[in-house]
Amino acid sequence: MTQLKNSNRPMLPKGLATFLPEAAVHKRHIEETVLSVFLSWGYQEVIPPMFEYLDVIALGMGEDLIEKGYKFVDRGNGRLMLLRPDITPQIARMAAMLMADVPKPLRLCYRANVFRHEEEHAGRARELFQVGGELIGLAGPEADAEVIAIAIETLRSIGLTDFKIALGQVEFFRGLMNGIGLTPDLQKQVHGAVVRKDRSRLIQVLKQGHVPENKARRITAILSLFGQEEVIEQAWGLTPFPACRSALTRLREVFRILVSSGWKEHLLIDLADIRGFDYYTGIIFEMFAKDLGVPLGRGGRYDSLIGKFGSPCPSTGFAFDAEQLQWAWQKSVGTVPEAGTDVLVLETQRNRVRLFKWAGRIRKKGYRVIQHLETMDVKAALARARTAGSKHLFVLLNGERALLMDCRTGQERRGRISVLLSKLK
Repeated sequence: MTQLKNSNRPMLPKGLATFLPEAAVHKRHIEETVLSVFLSWGYQEVIPPMFEYLDVIALGMGEDLIEKGYKFVDRGNGRLMLLRPDITPQIARMAAMLMADVPKPLRLCYRANVFRHEEEHAGRARELFQVGGELIGLAGPEADAEVIAIAIETLRSIGLTDFKIALGQVEFFRGLMNGIGLTPDLQKQVHGAVVRKDRSRLIQVLKQGHVPENKARRITAILSLFGQEEVIEQAWGLTPFPACRSALTRLREVFRILVSSGWKEHLLIDLADIRGFDYYTGIIFEMFAKDLGVPLGRGGRYDSLIGKFGSPCPSTGFAFDAEQLQWAWQKSVGTVPEAGTDVLVLETQRNRVRLFKWAGRIRKKGYRVIQHLETMDVKAALARARTAGSKHLFVLLNGERALLMDCRTGQERRGRISVLLSKLK
């Protein structure tokens, strides 16, 4: 058999990540911090399955997402299954089918990985780690404001200060397109140009579609609707259509709730942000950190999704990309939780019962402990402890005597085991 080290074949498929100890500690810290904020707001964690029957979960997914999903056959019954490419449709299925009788609203949160096929040349991950939450059963602006507030509080909780939340409103764009009377095909082309913020392409599409100049100006003006609350007033003057003004009124209410809570410095309005046009039904938002070119996460209102699995129910929520959040955190905060352990325990008398006894007692005090199962001298054990990332070396000597060493400074103390244990920090 050809040895792996001599093979030119990669060890992993493209787009998958391996987290070694230090990175794993950082990843778990991020996930647990995010979840702790959700829990503090009264959200409850759920754990969705890794895969679902395609014909069931497809009810809540667009064709593009299904196309990117990894499919396989259930060996038990021959039904086609889908490795989850997104969590929100799963939460919608759970809410509609398993929690239909639970009083609303539901506040649910999760951490899970999703899998999407991306072409190798695209350079995108095929496995994404998400931490997010959904507020199900409330339709008012206060619900939109709540999930955005949780996003802000989470970013602050992990130590980020220089970040922005860009608020959009897909109903404004939808109302403008319908009010002007664009055909579905032309709307699709306009949507594509606006999503890319490609003014030249947008002008070209409108000319080819024979859109009158006064109506075309209203559409191209969307690309300039970026800033603070004054953007809402500018957009209000841009269109007389009731659907657009209703959408702007909702956006203004959400924005003012957040400003009154002291979060204005983190807020922006971007009415050209219309990604997820076919999925979202109202307020949408994306989170950005300084010097990071991709969003930390995104979310918004999706009132039509749960009804595809059962009775209609208003909903809003968001998810962080845990890896992007981790990059921003490490770059901005600087201080990170340490991998490794607190104490490495060495027993010098080959008494394994004694080793297990005292290592266990130290562990019960809340420390992370390695009990060294090999026989070696103190110098070698100190080197091993440093390699393992331990802060202290605890050496059991004769009788009730021990040696406690600080692995960083080399400072040591000798004395009774019970006394030295009280010196551990």
